[in-house]
Amino acid sequence: MPSYSRISPETMREHRATWWVYTVPGNTDPATRIRHTAEMRGTWGYDVTCSCGWESRFGGGLRRAVAEALEDHRANAQYDKES
Repeated sequence: MPSYSRISPETMREHRATWWVYTVPGNTDPATRIRHTAEMRGTWGYDVTCSCGWESRFGGGLRRAVAEALEDHRANAQYDKES
């Protein structure tokens, strides 16, 4: 089944995501987060920042929930640009 995205490639380029994880459970201070890499395994609390300055501010949420917030942010940015 093909995956359809409502986000244009142009918007994806303009709103690049940087994924972060928290190493200590319960410690969600942004100063203690580290950048997520492809080699990381295990259970993490996630946050994401966008190249435009937007931040998810979940404080260590589930990856799927944070990814949905990022997609909503990109969709809103695309809508604002088209309006």
